[in-house]
Amino acid sequence: MYQDLKLLSESQKVEAITRALVGVKSVNGTVGEVAVAETVESILRSLPFFQQHPDCVWTQKLPGDSLGRKNIFAFIKKKGAKKTVIYHSHIDTVGIDDFEALKEAALNPDKLAEYFKNYNEDSDIQNDALSGDWLFGRGALDMKSGDAVNLTNLLYYSEHIDELKGNLLFMGNCVEENDHNGAIAALTELERLKKEQHLSYEVAVNTDFISPKYEGDKQKYIYYGAAGKALTCFYIKGIETHVGNTYSGIDSTLVASRINSLINNNPEFVEDIPDEEILPSSCLLLRDQKDFYNVQTAKVTHLYFNTFTYKRPVFEILQQLKEAVQSDCSALVKELIARKAAYLHKLSFPAVQDDRQIKVFTFAEYLHYLQQAGIHVDKLIQGFWLKNQELDKREVGFALIDYLDKQVNDGIAKVVLFLAPPFCPHNSIKRNSHVYQKLKAALADYEQEENFKMKQFFPYLSDSSYLAIDENEDEIKKLTENFPLAGKIYPLPYDKMRALNIPAVDIGVFGKGAHTWKERVYKPYSFEFLPKLIRDFTTKIWEK
Repeated sequence: MYQDLKLLSESQKVEAITRALVGVKSVNGTVGEVAVAETVESILRSLPFFQQHPDCVWTQKLPGDSLGRKNIFAFIKKKGAKKTVIYHSHIDTVGIDDFEALKEAALNPDKLAEYFKNYNEDSDIQNDALSGDWLFGRGALDMKSGDAVNLTNLLYYSEHIDELKGNLLFMGNCVEENDHNGAIAALTELERLKKEQHLSYEVAVNTDFISPKYEGDKQKYIYYGAAGKALTCFYIKGIETHVGNTYSGIDSTLVASRINSLINNNPEFVEDIPDEEILPSSCLLLRDQKDFYNVQTAKVTHLYFNTFTYKRPVFEILQQLKEAVQSDCSALVKELIARKAAYLHKLSFPAVQDDRQIKVFTFAEYLHYLQQAGIHVDKLIQGFWLKNQELDKREVGFALIDYLDKQVNDGIAKVVLFLAPPFCPHNSIKRNSHVYQKLKAALADYEQEENFKMKQFFPYLSDSSYLAIDENEDEIKKLTENFPLAGKIYPLPYDKMRALNIPAVDIGVFGKGAHTWKERVYKPYSFEFLPKLIRDFTTKIWEK
């Protein structure tokens, strides 16, 4: 591709690479992820520097991946230098079904621009299309333009070796849009390279997208840390009953609805960090487990939430949720008992003893409960895994708890709180650190041109979460105790994260509509301004 790039201006290079990458359908979980990795590799190998140094471009296949997906790396080394800056970005995208009738044009920026020029339903996107300043298409914002910025800067340094004051490593990761397997696997490669080349990883620059926070927002947000994410799950077992005797049971869907109302978007459960975008838990699934029609109430319901983490250890969040659910379930049982008593009174039936209850456990507490009942938990878990390795990672915990509960068969309504994949650790950079001070200085150099606002936590999910981890060993131990079969379904190399401890910042492309069919990137900032800002920050990091 270099022959098509060499006579272009820098912004034109970024746009050309963005268009080339958008044109590759690289939906997460498909062979398109392989195709886009090969496209990135082809672009890199076309550059004169890497034609002269072919060993400085390589790929890393994901272990055991049925699709053959891979990460892509490129390295420019300055002789005798240890300080290394990482440019990293992901190369997969979400799907294109949301484009509906426009699916055939989802990867064609020009066709989409023409469509939106005549789109009267949304004046904002129509004006953007008419301006010519925006590039449309799946992945244009999230985040193939970010890939293009990194590749263009790599090309710049390969052609201006005299400006290279340290080492530069490009890393393009697959599988970001769900389980982050690419970034997790890349830790092994980063560890190997660090040891073999005697590197010091000073900072990782992620170019993942930023967006306006409200209508008319002109600020550009720069982040010096990554929010974490836990999938907080609730296995809910009721007491099934015939609808003709409905006051005798406990409907698991009712319990689930109460928990959903309690937790979903409730600001009471979020951390208080001034001037940060601290988001509440949001429900991602609520589903009873009846697979055919009958007149029996639902015995089991599954529920899970996306729960962001910032500074608090995950096990503390689990404990807080457990205590809140326990209190709410106690209140619910009192309501159920009162309703049944009122029903019986209305019919002039005698009052009856009502000892219904809902027990609430964390997963670790539930295993202890089973052991106290004489259940051989470890043996049962081992047997379960041998027969259920093909389950979706989100379903493993639910299926295991259901399997274990059938062994104890205690007939008690219960809620078991646990974790499931993915888990993204949170991390951040201290304000008195070298990286923070250099970032602040780099932004100050451009304050006459752009209105920047520095924030601690990148508000979306990010591969940067795996480059360092703030939670200590004891906190991780308590977390994994409540993560069923974590070592089998989502083994995270916490030791590597802690040993590498790479500070991560997000200096991202700017646009609107990520993960929607209106996705678009703003070219003047993202293609013209951003590459130079990142290079200036890189230079400051390399300086003594």
